[in-house]
Amino acid sequence: MLDFRFPGFRVSSEAVGICLVLLSSPAAFAQDPATTEELDEELAAAAAPDTVEIPKGSTVFLPVIGYTPDTSLMLGAAAIRFFYLDEPGPETRPSTFSPTFIYTIKSQIMVFMGTDLNWDEGRSHAGIFPNYIKFPDQYYGIGRDVTLDDQEDYTPEQINLELKYDREILGHLRPGLYYRVQRHRLIKLDPDGELASGSVNGTDNSLVSLPGISLAWDTRDNLWAPSRGSWLQVIARTSSSTFGSDYSFNQFIADFRGYIPLGENSMLAGQLTGTKLDGDPPFFSFPLLGGEEGLRGYRAGLFRDKTRALGRVEYRRDRILGRFGGVMFAGIGDVAPSVDKLTLAGNLWTAGFGVRYLLDEAERLKIRLDFGWGNGDSGFYLTLGEAF
Repeated sequence: MLDFRFPGFRVSSEAVGICLVLLSSPAAFAQDPATTEELDEELAAAAAPDTVEIPKGSTVFLPVIGYTPDTSLMLGAAAIRFFYLDEPGPETRPSTFSPTFIYTIKSQIMVFMGTDLNWDEGRSHAGIFPNYIKFPDQYYGIGRDVTLDDQEDYTPEQINLELKYDREILGHLRPGLYYRVQRHRLIKLDPDGELASGSVNGTDNSLVSLPGISLAWDTRDNLWAPSRGSWLQVIARTSSSTFGSDYSFNQFIADFRGYIPLGENSMLAGQLTGTKLDGDPPFFSFPLLGGEEGLRGYRAGLFRDKTRALGRVEYRRDRILGRFGGVMFAGIGDVAPSVDKLTLAGNLWTAGFGVRYLLDEAERLKIRLDFGWGNGDSGFYLTLGEAF
């Protein structure tokens, strides 16, 4: 899965590999109105009882140089502008504007223009995320019983627009609205593969129109790298001809995350999540077990089905050596055609470790390098932000 992380949102495409963003050196980004050292001093001063001055924003410029098993070498550029629609304060959440362009040696291309807005002291949030993606990818089949030998190559082309709005109303309770429209077509197929046979739903030129509602409880202390609090969310979405879609299906998602500090620079993070589709969804809308949205150590498109459930846990430690930190992680999950068919007997587990580099002190923005291995597969991942 191609995954770009920016404060408070995630943009992904179910048919492509993980985004990798590797910064070569601290000098490769610029911040304003202050340098990194000045921001560190401002943050320290902000913790003092009589001080209210908080950094008013920063701009990070990123060369994109990365690798995953799904994408091979990636090159490009990105910028992230942090800004505030309210007077900045310790609890104020930043807004972001984040244009990105990526090209890979496999002739993959991704253009993304994302705007994520937080205002009214963080009580209101909206996002506008258009993107264009043309990525050669791999399809292995449906279910948990596929193998790497089942791989067939195909090239999808997608145009996506994702819109979100939510508002805090009672305590930390946040109801929200969601809409996504996706134009999807396959421009290259393996003539001897399952996709070319026409037996898989979603191989024709397709339009998916997917409105939905959400309900969340959010007490996280940071959107990039939470160290305490929780994130509990349930989502219901529907696709039908009423909304212009070529497919009729429903999508239900439950996502529960918790963060427990274990000391000044260490903490424990955990996630339990499940996704269920019913009706007649296209294959590119199926939830994936592997990749950044799931279990690192399995390539993104290897295991997919109409139902997915997984759990993962991480031990994170910051400041092991200057701005460098590390993590250890493990997880287990399954995919199945329905909830009652889920099982742990498939032994779809992963474990791994990673390195973190603190790029932006004010926003807790980190570069992440992880290596994970599972039951018969493995991979390493470079990206922005924590996994969850």
